[in-house]
Amino acid sequence: MKKFIILFLTLVLTYTLTAQTTPTRHKIPWFDLRVTQHFGLNSWSNAAYVNDGLPATALTEFRGTFNIAFIKRYAGIFTDIGLGIMPAPKMQLLNMERLPMPYSGTPYYLRETLSETGNISTSTHFKMTFGLFGRIPANENLNIMPCFGLGFLTMPYRKHEIMLKEEGSNMQYRTIYLWNSEGRSEQAKTTPLGYLTGRLNFKYKLSQKSDILLGLEYTWFLDTIDFYGRYTNIFNANIEKDFVVQGNKVNMFGVSVGISF
Repeated sequence: MKKFIILFLTLVLTYTLTAQTTPTRHKIPWFDLRVTQHFGLNSWSNAAYVNDGLPATALTEFRGTFNIAFIKRYAGIFTDIGLGIMPAPKMQLLNMERLPMPYSGTPYYLRETLSETGNISTSTHFKMTFGLFGRIPANENLNIMPCFGLGFLTMPYRKHEIMLKEEGSNMQYRTIYLWNSEGRSEQAKTTPLGYLTGRLNFKYKLSQKSDILLGLEYTWFLDTIDFYGRYTNIFNANIEKDFVVQGNKVNMFGVSVGISF
């Protein structure tokens, strides 16, 4: 989060210094409203059970953008706020056949569910981006606008605490499965995922007050969603095993359509 704040302050300072030497007529603010569909180019993790417990790497985003042009209207800064929707996870109920067990080759079954928290359905996500844009006039009505930004996306966590029973013996394990973990602990990660984004927007003039927008964009997440598991022997309270499955840095490709006014 500190990186986002530093970038935002840098952009504001850049704009303030430019505004002091740029005539007022060149500072053109405008708003964009867009719908963007993002498609994941890879998965959250190399482990199938991690991916099955998380929303699919696809995001339908409704976004509003505030733009300010300077440098004779050929460059500027933007900030946008979006609300995204992700599909429900494939694994809405725990599938013990797919999840890892305390020891391989030993059969276990779910004896009791102790607690369940977090997201198991279609989820909404807050998204925010700060960045710079350029304007390349193609003709009287069409402008090509490359953009580069830094932002963050909120992601849910999912945590199950269960009791596993070893078949054919009295051995039992208090087990934790946590998607989006805070390192090697049972603490859920609540910090948003940071990302870099590059966009190529096409702005076509409809009238003196509005333009139609078409865009392509690429998003690269700087953070990963990790999975944590722990098995505790209930008879002696020893932790038999705990582990972390580190996730991938996800890439997304997006297509957007909107209107500017």
